[in-house]
Amino acid sequence: MTLKVACTIGTSDTNRIPISLPPPYTWTGQQSGKLRANASDFTSISTLLIGPKATPFLIHTSLLTTQSPYFSAALTGSFAEATSNTITLDDIDTSHFQILVSWLYTGTIPPPYKDGKPAYYTLLHVYALADRLCFENLRNAVIDCISDLADKTNSVLTPSDTRILYNDIRDSAPLRCLIMDLFAFKKTDRLLETHADAWHAAFLRDLCVHLKRPCESALRRHRLRMWIPETWHATRACELCKIVLQPRQGAIACDECCLAFCTRCVEVGTASAGWDDGRAGWRDEEEGVKRKWEACKPWRGSRCVLYHEHGETERCGDVFMGRGRGE
Repeated sequence: MTLKVACTIGTSDTNRIPISLPPPYTWTGQQSGKLRANASDFTSISTLLIGPKATPFLIHTSLLTTQSPYFSAALTGSFAEATSNTITLDDIDTSHFQILVSWLYTGTIPPPYKDGKPAYYTLLHVYALADRLCFENLRNAVIDCISDLADKTNSVLTPSDTRILYNDIRDSAPLRCLIMDLFAFKKTDRLLETHADAWHAAFLRDLCVHLKRPCESALRRHRLRMWIPETWHATRACELCKIVLQPRQGAIACDECCLAFCTRCVEVGTASAGWDDGRAGWRDEEEGVKRKWEACKPWRGSRCVLYHEHGETERCGDVFMGRGRGE
């Protein structure tokens, strides 16, 4: 029997779409053990005076210099700050800097809420701050926090959030690609109806272009290719029928969201396209039930490849489909 995989629709964006399956995001930042190799890393402290009231933050110097080229130059070079071990940043919001410091010491960002709703604006401000101070790992952490928060709460940015996104964050930031994909999947048809405030004009323009192309991930959903798991350790179950995909036997996987499917589900069209809100589906004749199409959500699987930056930091990676961390 010849396996037929649904053809893709729309133009190809080879700069954005990975050729090989990307690993799902599970880890980012420097490997523990590389962070503090010298005894002085535990004793050297830098003082950062933040905000108009010069609120002092006492932070281990090694944390700053290993995570940020900005602080590495300021605290180890020929600048006066390196001698005094003190830096003044009087135009930074103290609450945003507190999140940065918390991430430095814990490696995580607690999802912010206000009145029970996701406070995306806080994460956008932290992203802009991380960009200014050259914390690449923190920018990637914000990407992951927004992705997880949007999934958990089924929410997107508000109109005022989009003004922060376009006024305070650089045009080339991968964060904009993530936001476009989130909007393409969530509530786009009721965008204006559910929000009375004005959206940023450039955001609406970019979203229209993103949908008109059409959006490769949102409208075609899955980018499928053949995949053969090499070992039991590397395999997984079909995302739909839950049959375990046996090693050294042909299966199908998505380049963007990293979901895997058995050939039977692909043959009946289950994994080739569709929406995640019940607009379309298929009927399983053996079980006598109607199933929903499984939607491709790239921010779940190929988050690092599509939205992270790793010009100055180690790439993310974990064991997935037979590949080890960092490959």
